[in-house]
Amino acid sequence: HATLVRAPDAVRAAVGVFEPETPALASLAGKVRAAFDPAGVLNPGKMHDRRA
Repeated sequence: HATLVRAPDAVRAAVGVFEPETPALASLAGKVRAAFDPAGVLNPGKMHDRRA
């Protein structure tokens, strides 16, 4: 997996921070996040790309 750590603003706007997840993995990860943080207050947007 790759994670974008540092880049100019133009690159960060055009490229996602994380590699895209498969639909099955994204669904599972969403369910785990919802179970541990149902209100969505813990680091929103830090562990997944909301643009996807």
